[in-house]
Amino acid sequence: MITFDHLAVTAPSLPLGLIHVQAQTGLVLPKGGEHPQMATHNAICRFSDSTYLEIITPNPEAEAPAHPRWFNLDHVTHSGLSAWIVRTDDIERCIARAAEIGINLGSATALKRDRLQWRFSLRDDGTVPLGGAAPLIIQWDTKGSHPASNMPDLGMELTKLHITTPRAKELHALLDCLGMENPPEITQGEHTKITASLSLPRSKEALLT
Repeated sequence: MITFDHLAVTAPSLPLGLIHVQAQTGLVLPKGGEHPQMATHNAICRFSDSTYLEIITPNPEAEAPAHPRWFNLDHVTHSGLSAWIVRTDDIERCIARAAEIGINLGSATALKRDRLQWRFSLRDDGTVPLGGAAPLIIQWDTKGSHPASNMPDLGMELTKLHITTPRAKELHALLDCLGMENPPEITQGEHTKITASLSLPRSKEALLT
């Protein structure tokens, strides 16, 4: 079984990602940390005790990795909401079940930052499956509470997630075989687009794209 974990906004640089999110929400996400294995860094804020928003970009001060960066970040040319991530307690099984219906989620790659340890589904080329519509899979190996419980709270909450994709049938099949709780709204469309409906402080609302 899988459940929603977080959203990822990608951008050519962290300043550009921050500008993008601020323009759509009016909020500035605090700096998070670095991922040495991927030569990336992020800014983060929580949606809840177990879900969050991340802006993730290449880190210009880190040595470029010998492998493709995750989230297809070696080829990102503009800022936008480009990935959604679900969590599981058995990532290997999720990857195997997806393979059974012909969807390559990649392999479970062990990663760490500070006290956090997790495994993440990564394809060899760094791309997101189903042309960017499929979720990436995470398994948190750090004991204790979810990392989001310690993230800054800006008063932002996720109220709805919508995926438009030309591969809607395959995405439905994937989420069904992985047993997703409360899947996002999925519609057939010419191009892949992820849209998040957010509630903000002072009863405001926003769409993050």
